[in-house]
Amino acid sequence: MWNRAIAMAGAALLAAGGFGLALPAAANAAPPTDPSDLNQQPFQSTDPIETGCDIGAYVMKSWDMHNAVYNEVQGLAQLVYSPTCETNWVNVYGFTPGNTYDVFISRSSDNIGGLAASVNAGGAADTLQTYAPGNTCVEVKWEIQNTTTAITEGLGSSMMC
Repeated sequence: MWNRAIAMAGAALLAAGGFGLALPAAANAAPPTDPSDLNQQPFQSTDPIETGCDIGAYVMKSWDMHNAVYNEVQGLAQLVYSPTCETNWVNVYGFTPGNTYDVFISRSSDNIGGLAASVNAGGAADTLQTYAPGNTCVEVKWEIQNTTTAITEGLGSSMMC
């Protein structure tokens, strides 16, 4: 009885002109995405707000940007992760006049990304996002630079996986 049902279903499929539907799904499938090919990543080097990746995103880690010359915190850097888009980016906030606050993010496994943002006192900005699915490690670097002398007054870096 089971064989008869299969035969009848096959005959109906052929009669309906659906022979092409019986091909394996892999015949029409696109090649798998290669995480190392950033051209295949729809959110690489894009703005997290414009793409909607900021919705549901959360801060994974924050760093006080410490000025070593004046021995005080003068800015804030935040590593943000979007589970929806599988991306990371860095927010930066500058607190003290006379300085520029720079942040950089890159994927540590292949040094891809190299995305940066810069603000002055009272400013806030975010880097473009880098594709970082699963346990992909990213490196965040920050720097405080005196706008008059161009001397670096504080810097730091951290790896997050």
